[in-house]
Amino acid sequence: METPTGTRLDILELLLREELSSQQLSERLGMSSAAVRQHLTTLEALGLVVRRKLVTQPSRPTYLYRVSPQGMRIFPKRYDMLLAQMIGVLAERQGPEAVEQTIAAAARRVAEHAPSRVSGGPGPERWRRLLEWLETEFAWQADVAEAPSAPRRLTIHQCPFQDLSKVQPDVCGVFFGSLIRALCPGAVVDHADAPAMPACCAFLVREA
Repeated sequence: METPTGTRLDILELLLREELSSQQLSERLGMSSAAVRQHLTTLEALGLVVRRKLVTQPSRPTYLYRVSPQGMRIFPKRYDMLLAQMIGVLAERQGPEAVEQTIAAAARRVAEHAPSRVSGGPGPERWRRLLEWLETEFAWQADVAEAPSAPRRLTIHQCPFQDLSKVQPDVCGVFFGSLIRALCPGAVVDHADAPAMPACCAFLVREA
């Protein structure tokens, strides 16, 4: 799903802070209530906002809108600095091996939350579902290239470890390698040559 822009994004940013009615949004945005309601109808159909009825007058209920859990996912969450500090502290106190073990364990735990359809079925279809799940749940953009008698090439375009990997280069490989092996038992995962910018990293996956 593409991230809303313009007025729809303005509406989501306002609703991210508090519940508002269409009239309140109209006043904040300086536009007609009819135009606001039209945008809200679209956002509600996309599953990005939800509403609840607030009865002020029996004949004229007011609806308050807020961002839905799905709508929350379109807003970037910059946890990279916090993650880098946590990894740094762990490395100082426990050593690099403990860092890799912790990241691998976290990847396996992420895999446990994958729906059953992700880990079953024919290869190409399974990989399509896997990438859709990663994008939906974590906003990680990735694609996979396939060729006869060759390993799959998984390219990560938006990686949660992009900044961290500059100081802890093994983190990305450990996480994604462990995640793929957990979802595809028996798979062999290797780092591929660095992809062209702006992609982050790439892996070659050979399945048993």
